[in-house]
Amino acid sequence: MKFKLCHDPERKTLSIPRAALQISGLDGQDELHLHADDGCVLLLPKRLTTGEAVKAIRMLKDISTQLISNLAAASRHTSVEECECLSCGHRTSCFGICIPPCQLEEAGIDPESELATCVQEGRILVLPMEKPDGDQLLDELDEDLRSMLTDSGVLLAGVRHLLEYEGYCHE
Repeated sequence: MKFKLCHDPERKTLSIPRAALQISGLDGQDELHLHADDGCVLLLPKRLTTGEAVKAIRMLKDISTQLISNLAAASRHTSVEECECLSCGHRTSCFGICIPPCQLEEAGIDPESELATCVQEGRILVLPMEKPDGDQLLDELDEDLRSMLTDSGVLLAGVRHLLEYEGYCHE
C-alpha cells in the first residue's frame, strides 16, 4: 500500500501516518531503523523475522522492477531524442570506426573514457570527454547491477543524458 506524505520543508519533523505503521506491523515496535540515502528512505524493525525479511525483499523487488521499467523507458526516449546524429545523412554507417586502445593510450587518452570528436583545419580530432557527475554515479555501479539494468533495456547513455539534464551532482 502507498501513502502520500506532504512535507513542509520549513518544519523540521515529518510524521509517519499511524495507519502505515499498523498496516506494516511496525506500530508495536519500540525501535525502528531508518536507512536513508539520496532520494529514498527505508524503515525497518531492528530485527526482522524471516517472514518480514522475505516480505521486505519482495516489496523491494516490486519497487525495483517498476523503477527499472521507468528508467528503461526514459533512457530509450532520451537516447533517441538527444542523439546528435539523427539529422545526419550518414547516421546508419557512422558507428563503424574503431580506434585501437594502444593508440589511445599512446595519445594519453584512457581507452575506457568517452570520446568527443571535432574537425579542425581538415583534420578530425579525437579528445577525451571530461566525465560529468552522472558518469561517476554510473561508474560506481557494480557489474551485476550494470548487467541487470542493461539486460532490462536500460540504455546507460540515456541515463547519462538524463542525469546531466537534471543537473545531478555527485557527492
